Amino acid sequence: MPFALVAIAVIAYANSLHGNLVFDDQQLILQDPVMLRIHALSDLFSLLGGSRQLLFLTYGLNYYLGGTDTFSYHLFNVAFHALNTVLVYWIILAAIPENKDRRFAAIAGAAVFGVHTLFTSAVSYIAGRSSVLCATFYFLAVLLFLKAVDTPRRSARALYLVLVGLAGWVAWQTKQEAITLPLVLAGVLFLRMERKDWRWILPLVAIPPAIVVLMRDQIAALYAMVSENRVLVSAGFEKVLPPATYFRTYLTSVVEYYFPRFLLPVGLSADPQIDPIDHWYSPEFLVSIFMFGALAWMALHYSKREPLFSLGLTALLVSPLMAYAGIPLADVVLEHRAYIPGLGVAFLFAWLFQWVARHYSNMRWVVLGALVAVFAVMTMSRNNVWASNITLWEDAEIKGPQKARAHFNLGQAYQEAHRMPEAVREYQHALAIKPDIYAAYSNMAAIYLDEGQYAKAEEMLLRVTSLSPDFTEGFINLGVFYIRTQATDKALHALDRALETNNGSYAAHFNKGEALTQKGDFKAALPSYKEAVRLRPDVDAFRLGLAAAYGRAGEFASAEKEYTALMTTSVGPEAARNLGVLYRDSGDSKKAMAYFEQAGRMRSVFPELHHDIGILYLKRSMIQEAIEQFELTLREQPDYAPAYLNLAVAYQMKGDRQTARQTLQTYLRKYENANSPYVAQVKQRLELLK
Repeated sequence: MPFALVAIAVIAYANSLHGNLVFDDQQLILQDPVMLRIHALSDLFSLLGGSRQLLFLTYGLNYYLGGTDTFSYHLFNVAFHALNTVLVYWIILAAIPENKDRRFAAIAGAAVFGVHTLFTSAVSYIAGRSSVLCATFYFLAVLLFLKAVDTPRRSARALYLVLVGLAGWVAWQTKQEAITLPLVLAGVLFLRMERKDWRWILPLVAIPPAIVVLMRDQIAALYAMVSENRVLVSAGFEKVLPPATYFRTYLTSVVEYYFPRFLLPVGLSADPQIDPIDHWYSPEFLVSIFMFGALAWMALHYSKREPLFSLGLTALLVSPLMAYAGIPLADVVLEHRAYIPGLGVAFLFAWLFQWVARHYSNMRWVVLGALVAVFAVMTMSRNNVWASNITLWEDAEIKGPQKARAHFNLGQAYQEAHRMPEAVREYQHALAIKPDIYAAYSNMAAIYLDEGQYAKAEEMLLRVTSLSPDFTEGFINLGVFYIRTQATDKALHALDRALETNNGSYAAHFNKGEALTQKGDFKAALPSYKEAVRLRPDVDAFRLGLAAAYGRAGEFASAEKEYTALMTTSVGPEAARNLGVLYRDSGDSKKAMAYFEQAGRMRSVFPELHHDIGILYLKRSMIQEAIEQFELTLREQPDYAPAYLNLAVAYQMKGDRQTARQTLQTYLRKYENANSPYVAQVKQRLELLK
């Protein structure tokens, strides 16, 4: 039967295996420089410092196996979810006294757990692994504890309890929400004992408070960090709710959001609209407190008559779901937090189907099969939502049209997909709801900058950086604007300000290198390019920029080495072209042409390549061939200003000054009002030709 449960879970999540990095996945994988430097198994040891070591070790192993390809990440999540489904089956079996419906109830509870749609946020979402992996050891500890309680031999019981402690410690090391595990074990013990042995129960209850006392300094630091929420607040998003307001709001959301979806998982959202509960006397909060009290009473009242029902309520009421009420977080509701409490849901469905088996024995498999099939189809559909940022935030925006962050994140997803009109529309929707989202203004300015609307972009960026002096991305985009408009000193000032707010910003380091290069300070630019590559070694464009920086700084061997390493990557054509430029500028025309030809075979439309070949021909006084290459460049990219300048040079070298002037005049006629930084150079050259 465990194999059938594994098959059910795998079938339900099979279509999640090729989902993209979404939401916090990108920060987790792509913005961790330690993770991105893993190239050998021995590099995994670099992840063993800090908290959640086992969790990050699994991410590191995924990166080692497949880089940023998401298949192995999703496969790991699905495999451990299938294992958890089997553990749930064994836990229910161990919790039920021997009877004819015992195995069916365990199958029912585990099967529902395996396909329950609320858990897609933990399984389909790579960052949800923290809950899935923690659950593996959490559930294992519960199973071993049940074995220990039922074992008559003292030596076997002692061994089981040691293993319980080990599994609990690993669960804690994976994710600190496992702090509630001793309370669940105490609840199990309390419900199963005819005579309450407080010598066992009280020490278990005392463990979580003891951990809080022992780790009070770390908890205080964590509290201060999450309460500040500096990155999101500097971008213009809401501050974390005050502790009392958060407490009321969170407990209310458990009753109003999570509990209904445990029974019927519909209306799920990555970013649900949760209104704050401002007063202790608010009806919603009072009803929630009443519900918790009623469920606690029911768990005690029915513990003898319906043990599965009582265990289910207990596993919910003292689950990690309740632990989140203690520390205010930016997101009141995140669905993957419901994964470990899913053990309580499994107990409840096991109890429900035990009742079905007693009263409608002939229909029990039909009813179970129908429910599992419906939940599985819903789960498959939800997996498709988690497959990309666009589908995820389109879904969240539909379900929370008044949630500014949903509109903003959808705008970012559209921008990353180069769907700029839709991105601007969503940013404007976000700003209509919350006019001070500085990140929306900054991202819109980046779009306007790419579209050549320089005045509009500058106005927005200056406004953003003045209103939010700690918003790193605003200063980065302002720096890029000044680079584009060749205001190098202003660019450097903006990028230095970005690095003051966040010295770990790879984009700020890379663009500072670009600004210093524009200034002609090639040696000073190298450290900035190196730091960008250190922070994001997976970004081939950064490595290409570093190679070019080596070349400009006169470090030929380093440049050649970097370009050669990039030949088989996504920037291979650019690497081959730049190797050609490197050899051309060093005087080796033969090798230069060989690399230019290789680059041409790698990419059919390549205006920059034809321009570089034209320069090589000019150096070799092959004027007509150079003219042909520059004209080919302009056919492929009509606004390529350097080609106009060098085409004019070629005609001038040929003695045809009139055609040289006409070439430059053509450029001015077409692009003088296009905010091109080359306009001034073209005018200057034209003056010299008069």
